Amino acid sequence: LLLMDPHISSTTMADEKEQQLREKIAFTTVADEKEQQLREKIASQKTHMANLPTLQSIVDETGFTSPGTKARAQLIKELSDNEEQLELLIESKRVAAVVRLQDELHPPEDSEDCPVCLETIKHVNCMTMTRFYCCGGFTCTKCSEERKAKGKEEGFDEMYRDKCPLCREEFPNEGDYKELGTRALEHSNKGRAWAQMHIGLHHLGGMNGFALDEEKGLQFIKQAADQRDPDALFMLALEYNI
Repeated sequence: LLLMDPHISSTTMADEKEQQLREKIAFTTVADEKEQQLREKIASQKTHMANLPTLQSIVDETGFTSPGTKARAQLIKELSDNEEQLELLIESKRVAAVVRLQDELHPPEDSEDCPVCLETIKHVNCMTMTRFYCCGGFTCTKCSEERKAKGKEEGFDEMYRDKCPLCREEFPNEGDYKELGTRALEHSNKGRAWAQMHIGLHHLGGMNGFALDEEKGLQFIKQAADQRDPDALFMLALEYNI
C-alpha cells in the first residue's frame, strides 16, 4: 500500500533527482577546483620562465648537452604537460555537459541498474554488461572485470569459485561453447530477447553446435528486435545494410 501512495512515490522521485543533482554539482566542483589549480600553476610557471634566459641563449652559451640546457628544457616540458592537462580537462567538462544535456532531453530507455554495484547502466548491450547464461542475469562490465581480476589475483572461497555471482550455479567449463549454446536455447524458448539474439548469431555463423542457417538465424534476431533488444536491432540493421 505504501508503494502505491502517490505522495511517497513523488517524494522518492524527488529524492532521486536531488541525489543526481548533488552528484553533478560534486563532479563540477572537483573539475572546477582542478582547473583553477592548473591555471594558477601554469601562470606561475610562465612568470618564472619569463625571468630566465631563453633556451636558445643557454644553448648558444653552454651547448646542447649542458645541465643548464637540460634544466631549461625540463621546465618547458612541464609547462607543456600542464597546458595539455588543462586542455583535456576543459574538453572533458564540455563532453560531460553535452552528455548530461543529452540524457536530460532524451533519457535512455534501455537503462538498468547493476545488481552488484547498483550503478545505472545507461545503455544495456553486449559492450556495457556481462550476461550469465545460467540464470540469465547480468552485471555491468566493470563489476565483471573486477571479479575476473580478483579471481586471478586472490582467488575465491570454495563456495564462490567458478559460480555465478547471482544464482550461485556453477559455470560451464571454460571453452564449452556448446553448453553455453544449450543454456541460451533454454532461455530463448522462454522468449528472452537476449537469448534469441545469441541463438540467431549461432545459426548465422554455424557455431557452437547450431547448424548454419541464415534464414533461421535472422528469424531469431527479428524476434529479439521485436522486443527492442539493442544488440538485435543493431545486428538487424547490419544484415539489411549488407
